[in-house]
Amino acid sequence: MNQTSERQPGRKEDREEGYDSLLARLERLVGELESGQLGLEASIERFAEGMRLASEATRKLDEAERRVEALVRNADGSEEAVPFTAEAAKASE
Repeated sequence: MNQTSERQPGRKEDREEGYDSLLARLERLVGELESGQLGLEASIERFAEGMRLASEATRKLDEAERRVEALVRNADGSEEAVPFTAEAAKASE
């Protein structure tokens, strides 16, 4: 098999990009688009990449929300782990 076509461990596409990195890339793309310096084709390419990044960032936020659990103190003083929801966050304020 040709080694150049094989995936090598540690390559960028093999590592999952973090939310902060996705957000920074998305902000950079928005800046490029807002600058007005790109041609039509480049603008369309940047827009498509931005949509992909926004979708991936949203997926990561949804995943994080599912993982986050809040500790809620019951009336009897015991603690219970409950799934994080916006309503639970407001109730704890």
